[in-house]
Amino acid sequence: MLKHVHRIFRSDFRSWVPTIVVIGLVTTLIGACMHQFVWTNSDGFVTAATDAGLDPAAFGVVSVTIYVLVAVLSFFALTVVGSATVERTRSTFAQWRLAGASPRQIRVSLWSLVGLASVAGALPGSLLSVGLSVAAIPLFNQMAAASFPGGIGGFEPPAFHPSALAWAASFSLGVVTCMLGALLPSRRAAGVEPVEAVRGLVTRGRRGAWARWLLGGLLLAVAFTLAFAGALAPAHPEVGVEATGMVNAAIQAGLFAAAGVYVLGAELAPTVLALARTLLRPFRGAAVGVLATRSARANIDTNANVIAPLAAAIGLVGVIFSVMQSYQVTMREAGFPQSSPNYSDTVVMTGLFGFVCLLTSIAVITLSGRDAVREQALLRTAGMTPRQVFALTGWQSFLLALCVAVFALVPIGIAGSLLMSRSALLVGHPILDIPWIGLTIAVLACWGTVFLVQWVQIVPWVRRENALSLRRA
Repeated sequence: MLKHVHRIFRSDFRSWVPTIVVIGLVTTLIGACMHQFVWTNSDGFVTAATDAGLDPAAFGVVSVTIYVLVAVLSFFALTVVGSATVERTRSTFAQWRLAGASPRQIRVSLWSLVGLASVAGALPGSLLSVGLSVAAIPLFNQMAAASFPGGIGGFEPPAFHPSALAWAASFSLGVVTCMLGALLPSRRAAGVEPVEAVRGLVTRGRRGAWARWLLGGLLLAVAFTLAFAGALAPAHPEVGVEATGMVNAAIQAGLFAAAGVYVLGAELAPTVLALARTLLRPFRGAAVGVLATRSARANIDTNANVIAPLAAAIGLVGVIFSVMQSYQVTMREAGFPQSSPNYSDTVVMTGLFGFVCLLTSIAVITLSGRDAVREQALLRTAGMTPRQVFALTGWQSFLLALCVAVFALVPIGIAGSLLMSRSALLVGHPILDIPWIGLTIAVLACWGTVFLVQWVQIVPWVRRENALSLRRA
């Protein structure tokens, strides 16, 4: 079995490259955080900070935001990649079931395949984190010390030395988190009936749907509760305390809402696609678009893994910037104008989050490349022209971007309702400043990127014989 797993990985290695890059990049960030944690808790660093009159624990507090960002990023990216890897190979392992493989053998093979991809990405990523840590961590802590009251004083940190423990922890976390994403999908794939390989269909298991509805519904309920409670709570007499509470509550509500939509993406996306299909049906020139909605719903498991990271990234970034901009406007109208805000650190962190999520979606698309080649070959066999295949690809990418936009608006809307209710208590009227231009550009960028990646996958095969495409798939 393991020999066949290695052949699967090697035969289509190019499709695995984006996955390996995502795992490597996330593991690099995990490793940098691990090295930072180990170094700032070493005896030499604690002594140097204490002698300079600085609190050693403050360096950890400065890093909390980065730690949390990397943790969320790791969970989103690596679990999606693990899940997409399983979805990519379900049809292959359904054929194995037909040949006599047991469900246990399928599960072991799937975990071996995900583990192989994880190691291929986590190993270079963890090694790269050592070089990144040597260059960036001492500089980061010098900047952090300079921001403390009284400046850096006599702070002279000890020489930075990479930690073998931090390297091992980053490598292990990268592999284990990715494997975690494959846990439940591998159980579904192993339960596929062998007859499905003959039918050419791999039906979507519904056994985990109730768990997704339960968890996602609970997360959304918490988000709505925070927004509702915030609207009813009396205003604090101190403007600063009230404004700070408004910001914290809105971000918390947005985080819970984004997590809820992320969990329910595979269940809610068919509804959005069905609505789009209903709206397109009356138009005669939208026949390809109607066909695209059916194709997107048929591949909902893979498409949900494309949508989820992008929706989470745009939704959370929208919440963060809506909260910051609304806070600035509210404080100005309350008579406490703020200095010109510097969002450079926030832009860098959110940009990094969005970039990795976009890479994650690209990795999912490339993993399904064989399916895309087979689909376009079947469509051309049925009579579609290359131009119509091009239009179908554009419609499919548009529908995925539409789902991303709809899901991203949920956390923004919930956080925005809380901002409006609390700002009305402060200044007498609701205030909500959403960066619509930035969000629109982000959605359009997602549409263009998804279309480009999908088209690059099939364009070499569109003008070839259909038989070649079918054999390749």
